[in-house]
Amino acid sequence: RSLRFGSGVVGIAVAANVASHYYELKQVDTFFGDSADSSSDKEGTQSDDKSKSKTKRCVLVLPFQNLKVVERRSGGDFDDLKRLGPDRDKQPTIVLEAKELVKIIHTAASDPNITALHADFGEGMRFPCGLGHMEEIRNAIRVFNESHRAHRDPNINHNPVFAMPRNGDPKPSYAFGHSFQWNEYFLASSFSYVHLQSRGALHLFGVTASNTFLRSALDRYGIKAHVFKHGDYKTAPNIFTEDKYSKPHLEAVKSMTASLNSTICSCIEKSRDLNFDSVMWKSIFDYGSLTSANSAEIGLVDSIFPVDPLLSLLHANKEKKEDKENPTTAKKAKLEEIFGLNKSFDKFVATEQVSLVKYHEMMRMKAKLEKRRKYFTKLAESSTAASIILSTIGLAPREAEFLPSKVEKVAVVTVDGNIGSSLAYEIIEALRKIRADNAVKCLVLRVNSPGGSVTSSEAILEELKILEKPIICSMSNAAASGGYYIATSCEKIFANPTTSTGSIGVFGVKFDASKWAKDYGIRTDYYPHGSHAASLNPFVPLTPGSKENISRMTVGFYDYFKSIVATSRSMSVDEVEQVAQGRVWTGEQAKEVGLVDRLGGLDSAISFAKSSHTKSESVDVEYWPRKRGFWDLISGKESFAGIISEAASLVKNPSNENDSIVHLFNEMSELKFAERPHFMLTIDEKTALDLILRGE
Repeated sequence: RSLRFGSGVVGIAVAANVASHYYELKQVDTFFGDSADSSSDKEGTQSDDKSKSKTKRCVLVLPFQNLKVVERRSGGDFDDLKRLGPDRDKQPTIVLEAKELVKIIHTAASDPNITALHADFGEGMRFPCGLGHMEEIRNAIRVFNESHRAHRDPNINHNPVFAMPRNGDPKPSYAFGHSFQWNEYFLASSFSYVHLQSRGALHLFGVTASNTFLRSALDRYGIKAHVFKHGDYKTAPNIFTEDKYSKPHLEAVKSMTASLNSTICSCIEKSRDLNFDSVMWKSIFDYGSLTSANSAEIGLVDSIFPVDPLLSLLHANKEKKEDKENPTTAKKAKLEEIFGLNKSFDKFVATEQVSLVKYHEMMRMKAKLEKRRKYFTKLAESSTAASIILSTIGLAPREAEFLPSKVEKVAVVTVDGNIGSSLAYEIIEALRKIRADNAVKCLVLRVNSPGGSVTSSEAILEELKILEKPIICSMSNAAASGGYYIATSCEKIFANPTTSTGSIGVFGVKFDASKWAKDYGIRTDYYPHGSHAASLNPFVPLTPGSKENISRMTVGFYDYFKSIVATSRSMSVDEVEQVAQGRVWTGEQAKEVGLVDRLGGLDSAISFAKSSHTKSESVDVEYWPRKRGFWDLISGKESFAGIISEAASLVKNPSNENDSIVHLFNEMSELKFAERPHFMLTIDEKTALDLILRGE
């Protein structure tokens, strides 16, 4: 009886899984159509008439006004819980990783059902997007615009060598906004057509940099920050010691902003086919906000519309069949009545729109089905009986279509955010699992970090050194100081032209709150067993011995940093000193001075890893650290209380972000941040504050 019951349960489970599989398979087939499976990826092939008849004509809508692009979604499945929070009735926020958005656009480029892209910028992007991410998204849009070509390396910026002819016509892309700021227009300019609202404006003021200085505030509270740094350009600690830009700080800021401005201007010119010289750009920056008429006159936008024309275009394309003799005339007449004569509409043939969320969801479902198919194929290899059963119910191929016995892998490990003890622990755990996996042939270290603490950066670096696998680095928005420190373990370094990197330097901070204590009548006494025993006490002033000790530690860290850079980049220590001193470089500048090997994004790094360190054509790409999900709860990998607590916090306050400066003053009375020495490798003042406040 028990056996019969157990068999029944197993049978029900199998039936449920098979039913689920077929339901999802039907959804994917209905969404993408047979033509999607027919080899849109194969060059030079033509779909048959039956496939063509099933092909839809859709426009993929990218809602940049509500899109939050991040390097890594740490919440995993819990990101969906944010929709349950108090802001659920307001503008919806879509959170996507940069690589996910790039993959979506690449997939749409080869999807015959997608005939156009439409970006809605609305009144502006609600969430800032890093320049490195913008470059990778821009390159993906360029691939879509040039969908009549096959791109061997889609993240190479405007390089025709990597584009090969392919059947089909180029697909149009459209961007509409009520107004555009400088960074927003940098992204929008990559679309085939840029449309601006009639009363809108372009606020093209150029790149700007702003820094906060707390010296006067600390003086007011009677707190002194003793900073020990090596490198005149190591400017992150200036937040504690200055009231304005120092001469080296201002020099570094001018150099960075000039390089970024030049890169963005060059990209806009290429995308918009403009011939602006430096005088023209200076005139635009100095003029101020450009009206829609000004913008159209000098070629920065293509058309001026009172509203977003997307819905009208879709409606016109649906109804054009009413005029059987000349449907194009009917379409044009309706559109001209609202928007006037516009040639960009001629290439728009879509009759329905697909949301970014829906397209991403179907891509994930398709990937899950493919993963399941591989699993069943491997299972079918295990025995003849399994092969017969699985092929009979359609879960494995009937003929010998088996996978390679050993599938090679490329692992991508993302270091995202301030490098402190918690992030280091997570990365090290991932690296140890990758090291034990013999199928992983190469590691791509994706760095999106302004740096962090010396000890945490060193912990990650040492783990990378013993990985015993080749390592390629891909730099995102920033990979500076501690971010560059860990990149020295890599054989090749890729960076975007706008990446912030370098900052080879170190600084230490010791806070002295003795005056604050005296002003408020607080007295302390101590009895040290050694000359440095009380040196970390915030109520003890800096002594000559403590000063010498911290200075010696700072020099040691800096000299070691230079030595590992010299070894990694095949430079002498003196040569490293010329490009070090805490100096921050853009990716383009870093390549010129020898700190970066190639310009390109994540796809470029992965492509290089595959071609250089794998032998088979079929290579799996795995992303680490793994995202947490409900399966972690079921399998006991996560604490139930912890997961419920995190879920509750997301629902209660989905958009809470730590304000470091406010946090600093909230902590002043307890002085928790001053209880330990702080040696940091970072370019960012906020990072320094966060690490100090967390005691890392």
